[in-house]
Amino acid sequence: MNLYKLIYFILAVIFAKCKSTLKAASASPTMVVSKYPSPVNTCGGILTDKYGTIQTPNFPNPFNVPISCVWILDASSFWGTPNTSIFIYLTQQYVLSGLTFKEYMYYSDDFKVPTEKETIVKEENVTRTVSVQSNSPFVEIKFELDNLYGTQLRVMDHLLDVYGFNITYEVGTPKSYQCNSMRCSFLGSCYATKDYS
Repeated sequence: MNLYKLIYFILAVIFAKCKSTLKAASASPTMVVSKYPSPVNTCGGILTDKYGTIQTPNFPNPFNVPISCVWILDASSFWGTPNTSIFIYLTQQYVLSGLTFKEYMYYSDDFKVPTEKETIVKEENVTRTVSVQSNSPFVEIKFELDNLYGTQLRVMDHLLDVYGFNITYEVGTPKSYQCNSMRCSFLGSCYATKDYS
């Protein structure tokens, strides 16, 4: 019985911190909680904008499996500006596996120059990984999954009907506040502002 009280206490503390963090976030222009995300239902592609959204098809609803998507973040046109990096914020990350981020110094159809850095989202780190930073001009985001069931983040009475991910990316400097489902005690959703500021 003491274990249940301890778990309840820890969740209450996290929930209280999340509420105060969300108030601070809505006061600042960096990240806010919103009810309606902008729909993007493509599976892969080359993204050259300074910021944007990447999500699984039909997010937050189930998607067809097996699935294999590859997005390339091409920030080469922004490179050369001091302190420029690619930041990928895992704002709504509900898959427990199948998502990989790999950096490249050069990327084309016929020639690729990878770096040593690769981030793989796994069940062990999905709640701790809030963002991925790349100091290279290209990032390959690969998502491969064979089965929907047993591969999605679930919390008792919450997150029982969400699938996939909705993540944002930006070329520039890091945000002071980075939101994900863990930081909101699995009770809310985090979205970028409309202009990603």
